[in-house]
Amino acid sequence: MAGQSPTVLTFGDLKVEGWSRAGEETWFRVSPPGLAFDVGRGPLKLAGARDLFLSHGHLDHALGVPFVLSQRSLHQLRDTRVFCPAEIVPALGRLIEAAAAMEGVAYRYEVFPLSPGDRVALGKKMTVEAFRTDHVVPSLGYHLLRRKQHLAPAFQGLSRQELATARAAGTALTEAEDEALLTYVGDTGPEVFATEPRLFTSRVLMLELTFLGEKLRDRGRLYRHLHFEDLVAHAPRFENEALVLYHLSRRHRPGELRRLVAERLPELAPRTHVLADGE
Repeated sequence: MAGQSPTVLTFGDLKVEGWSRAGEETWFRVSPPGLAFDVGRGPLKLAGARDLFLSHGHLDHALGVPFVLSQRSLHQLRDTRVFCPAEIVPALGRLIEAAAAMEGVAYRYEVFPLSPGDRVALGKKMTVEAFRTDHVVPSLGYHLLRRKQHLAPAFQGLSRQELATARAAGTALTEAEDEALLTYVGDTGPEVFATEPRLFTSRVLMLELTFLGEKLRDRGRLYRHLHFEDLVAHAPRFENEALVLYHLSRRHRPGELRRLVAERLPELAPRTHVLADGE
C-alpha cells in the first residue's frame, strides 16, 4: 500500500532505503551516490534523488516519475536525469509531459535511453552499468560499480624501497578495477542467472523473489518472476556479502519466506534480508 514506511539497510558505507510488494510499489534509494532504482508511486523520499534508473515500465515501478519530477521542479533542484530501457522512452516521455500539462508547468529533466552494456558515470569513482533481465516487457537491471586502485601484479611482493625507486622513475604502480558494490535486478525470470552471472559476485545483490509454493510455479514462469525454487537451484553460486529479497507477492507473508530461507538455505540465511512490510 502507498505510505508504507521504508526499510533501511546498511552494508558498511552503503545504505539502501526502500519498499517493495509485487504489483503495488517498488522503489529504492541507494547512498552513496544517492540515486533511485525504480520510483514506485513517487515517495517523497526520492525528491532528493537527481538520478532515477527505471528497470521497466510497469506502473508499480514507474508511475511515480512525474511526481518526483514535479517535486524536484517545485523546489528548483538540479535538472533530473531519468534513465530507462530505450524501448520505453517514447511512452515515458508522453506520460511525463501529460502530467506537466495538467500542472501547467515545465519539469526540469532529461530522459536517457539505455541498452544492455551502457554505462552512466556518477562522479569520478562510481558508474552504473545496465544489463538485460528476463521479464515480459523490455527490462534492465543495474550494477553500481566503484573504481578502485590497487597495486599492479608486476609490483606485488616488492619492498618499499623498490616501489619508491619505480615510482621515482615515473612508473605507474597501480591499475584500476571496477568493484561491483551493488546489483539491482529489477523484475526478472530465472534466465537472468545464465545471461548475467556477474550478479553472483556483487557485494550486495538485490534480487526479486515473488512466489513461494509449488502451486505458484507456473505463475513464475508465465509472468517472468522468480520463484523460491529458482533461488534454491542456484544457491551454491551466491558469493555475495548480502542478499536482499524484495517484490514478494501479497499471497505470502514475509515470515513464510524467512522460514523457508532458514530451513532450506541455511548457508544463505545469515546473509539474507527479506524486504517486505519492514525488516
